[in-house]
This record gives sequence, C-alpha cells and structure tokens, in this order.
Amino acid sequence: MSAIPVKIWRNLQSEVASLERDARPREILKVILLWIRCNSQHLMLEPFLDYGFDMIKDLNEDSMPVEFSSLRSSDLSNFVNVIAKRKNKEVNAIAQFLRDVVEELVTVELDKECPNCGSFGMRAFVGKGNGKLAYQCSVCGHSHYVDGARVERDGLAFATEKNLRELGVIQQTIE
Repeated sequence: MSAIPVKIWRNLQSEVASLERDARPREILKVILLWIRCNSQHLMLEPFLDYGFDMIKDLNEDSMPVEFSSLRSSDLSNFVNVIAKRKNKEVNAIAQFLRDVVEELVTVELDKECPNCGSFGMRAFVGKGNGKLAYQCSVCGHSHYVDGARVERDGLAFATEKNLRELGVIQQTIE
C-alpha cells in the first residue's frame, strides 16, 4: 500500500484530536480499534499485516488489562502530536506507531531484565498455543517463557486481564 486514503487518515486524525487532554487509556484504545475495524478493507494489507493488525483488529478491548498500562498523560500528548503530523503516505511509520501504541495500551510492563540486551522493561504476553506466561523485551524484542524457554516466531498473543490474574502477574484487590 502506497498511502492510506486521505479521507480515512483524516478521520483518525480528527478522532484523535477530539480526545480530551485527560482521556483514559481505554478511550484511546477504543478510538484506534474502531478506526481499524471500520477501515479493515484498507488496513488488512501490507505493511499493516506485518505489524499484526489482523490480530489487533480482533482484540476484545474489554478483556484487556488497559488500566495497568504504562501509558502516561505525556504519552497521550505525544500520541496526539504524532498522529496530527503524519501524512497519509507514511504508511509504514503509521502502522508501526499504531501497533506500538496498542501494544503499550494492552500489555503490562514488568520490571524484569532482558537476558538478551540487559535492559529493563519486559511486557507480559501468553503463548498462542500453550497459554504460558511469556515476556517480551520492549527494547530488542527478545521473547521467552517464564521458565526461560525461547518463544517460537509469532508464538505470542496478548494476555487478557483474566490471564494475567490467573498467572499471578496482576494481583487481586480485595475491597
């Protein structure tokens, strides 16, 4: 794809610009997912498929641990600015940026060290075929299961809040 149709891109820019300054992470996620779903005929192509938009499109946003997102209000300002400045022809950059934002919204970042690059900040996922807890480095992309076994290519899925509670990543709060 050489460009996102102008009308479709401006629609996302308009929706993002209309977000309140104190918009909650779940509101941001809903705007992105609605745009992807409404325009899937244009977005289920390369490079969007390379960035997992087929999987993102099918997310059940209500089951995702968005309240545990590491996204901060300063990140919201950056999100709004990046979307406003991007041109519809910057397809690869748009696909990568939106994937990164969705990933930040629906994954929990843990203070764990990456055994590959040594940086801290691994995100919690589950194995697609086995449901085992896995970590992926936010810097180098290295992935491994909690037992240290390496994750096969394309072997991760977004973990739901329920998955993360059952696996002990998110603690139950008693009221």
